[in-house]
Amino acid sequence: MGTSEAVMVICGEQSASCSSTSSNDSSYGIEHLSTSTEPCDHNKEDTISKNNRDCEAKAVDTRPRCERNTHARAIRRGLTEITPTTSHSQDQSPLFATLPSEVRNLIFEYAVCQTPNCSSPVADTSHTNRPGHKYNTQINTALLRTCRLIYYETRAIPLRSTTHHMYEAPSESFNPLDWDHYLFHLSSQSGHNLHHLHITKWRSPFTFSDHLNEHLHWRKMTWTLCASEWTPRQLMRDRFDVSQSLLSARFPDTCQEVNLEYESLLKFPPQRKLLREVAEQCRQIRLTRRNGTRLDIDMEYSMEYTWEGTTWIPANRGENHWNGDYDTATYHVVRICWRDKVPERNYMHYDHLDCLRSKAIAPMSLEDVEKDEENM
Repeated sequence: MGTSEAVMVICGEQSASCSSTSSNDSSYGIEHLSTSTEPCDHNKEDTISKNNRDCEAKAVDTRPRCERNTHARAIRRGLTEITPTTSHSQDQSPLFATLPSEVRNLIFEYAVCQTPNCSSPVADTSHTNRPGHKYNTQINTALLRTCRLIYYETRAIPLRSTTHHMYEAPSESFNPLDWDHYLFHLSSQSGHNLHHLHITKWRSPFTFSDHLNEHLHWRKMTWTLCASEWTPRQLMRDRFDVSQSLLSARFPDTCQEVNLEYESLLKFPPQRKLLREVAEQCRQIRLTRRNGTRLDIDMEYSMEYTWEGTTWIPANRGENHWNGDYDTATYHVVRICWRDKVPERNYMHYDHLDCLRSKAIAPMSLEDVEKDEENM
């Protein structure tokens, strides 16, 4: 039995609705559908007919776009109006009548947080296969449909636990900057519950303003800037020195942590040396939030590390770049972290993925870094 199913049994509801109250129990106001899994004979035809109509309606919605948008907004407004005062108290349920809210919230947290889907591994040759991303992620929101009160207490957790990943890869045939991305269409209410944005970029220019929209209230933001072995040295310095862009950027008032990572192949020491130099330029600045407060460098969270991955090796330089194969490779990363002086749990306790603390990361000690610099 899954976590959501267990909670539904505790609530005494095999299947429940967040938006309606069963007329059979209107005197008690208990919000649930019939617990019978098989409709009675005289309702079978009506049920089948209704299901067919629902499928047809979902397949083709011929209403004008303005009407569809108006209907969607009405649904969202209805969901925002769900509160304890407009919901049944569920006193008959041990989940609410017996368990303390701290224990109940812990159950909800583990039930609907973002977690790795171990049955869906990421291909070794995919550009999304990175430290902490060996599996695709999943969120099970079935629990939110059990009853209105559970929906009210859990609706913010999926967003508060999610790391939104964006990849701008040269191997793709499209430019993600041209997307009409879903993040730009989130409501203001959803925007207040955002947790972590992690952007991995292979393309220049490296800008930071694209996802600093006022309705997106991130608590944590990370940019990983990846160096190409084909970029000339001087051009690379100009592209990767983003200190002025960071200095002029205005981060959300809610932002507690910002990470900037410079990544290169370990087998290219000149690139590593250059990226350390531009990283040092970034360490000299303080980041500014919209309310004027600052984020300072956190030396404890700033680090250098390596990780094992793959890279594309062309068969012959100067010929068709797409002739070749993938090979194992070691990557070197310089991470700079700006953090507020608050406990990490204040903004990280729902983050069960925590991709920046992956076990696939091999941190370099200060002695290792100094030795590496001497050998260059």
